[in-house]
Amino acid sequence: MMIDERDGADVTPATDWLLGPVSREEFLRDHRGRRHLLLRRRSPGHYRELFSLARFDELLSGSGLHAGAVRVVRDGRADGGAAGLEDLYARYRDGSTLIMPSVHDRWPPLRELCRRLAGEFSAECRVNAYLTPPRARGFDVHRDSHDVFVLQVAGSKRWRIHQDARQEFDLCEGDLLYLPRGLPHEAASAHGTSLHLSVGVHPLTWADVLLAGCEAAVADDPAFQEPLPFGFARTTGGRAATRERVRELTARLGAVLTPDRLADDAVDMALLAEGDRLGGHLLDLAGLAGLDAGTAVRRRPGLRWETRRDAGTLVLPFHGKRLSLPARHEAAFLRMADGEPFTAAGLPGEDGLALVRRLVEEGFLTLAASG
Repeated sequence: MMIDERDGADVTPATDWLLGPVSREEFLRDHRGRRHLLLRRRSPGHYRELFSLARFDELLSGSGLHAGAVRVVRDGRADGGAAGLEDLYARYRDGSTLIMPSVHDRWPPLRELCRRLAGEFSAECRVNAYLTPPRARGFDVHRDSHDVFVLQVAGSKRWRIHQDARQEFDLCEGDLLYLPRGLPHEAASAHGTSLHLSVGVHPLTWADVLLAGCEAAVADDPAFQEPLPFGFARTTGGRAATRERVRELTARLGAVLTPDRLADDAVDMALLAEGDRLGGHLLDLAGLAGLDAGTAVRRRPGLRWETRRDAGTLVLPFHGKRLSLPARHEAAFLRMADGEPFTAAGLPGEDGLALVRRLVEEGFLTLAASG
């Protein structure tokens, strides 16, 4: 049984907002992984609530310059580390592009956009912000190893892409450009400042799933940690024994890496890409000492999770981990999972308080008062 809960919220899919007026079906059919997409919206304020030049300035001037906070590039070359904020501004005035990597980690609306896109694409999403002064260029022609959505937040930029034949166009404030992975491109500002967001979609690959499955399987089985025979590379018999043992171990691996297991692993990896929902968890942990059978708790809002049955056990994957619960708790768990506040005293079955305490501690439940 699989349960995928979103609290019943009526939320417009992020791809509908991102791609409109192009439908998601049209994008998937005609563009994703195939051809670029240019949306001219003629709506300068389209991204105002998401990000702005003022927000970039606030993050830059107010958060300090810790390692990796800002990258500097100019004419295709990295411009080294800045000695301080004034040095950073000086380089910008002199023609360097300022890049704020993973800006979604520093600004909640972008973090929420990444979470929603990750849920729809089943892929990790990251956002970088690029601020380019007038008449300047950051990178040379290059290819990205993942799909990119370019959101022009302020000003404009001249883009050149090389698909079939070279195409050149201006991306203006409010416009969007989709670039499939591997498409060569470059961009430069014109007569004004340009600020754009680069939303990168980093999908899972079959190699990711298979490699992760193999690594987990060999780590769990001591047979794979055995050394190869002494001197096996120098004798015919040693090589023959090695081939035979490899056959045995690959058969052993194949028995473990079933399609069901690998598919479950892929789902868990996709859920993890959406990020965690652990706001207030420290308050919950502090409140555990006073939690009793009458304390109101609820499932953590916005949490992505599943349930699976495995040999009489209820398996609960969320936040990149898997909890195993005795099958006798299934009725109580389904009551917990509906999203409404409840108390341990109101759960069916036995050991309700112990179950509630464990799930609060793990972050699946939260105290209703703090949620």
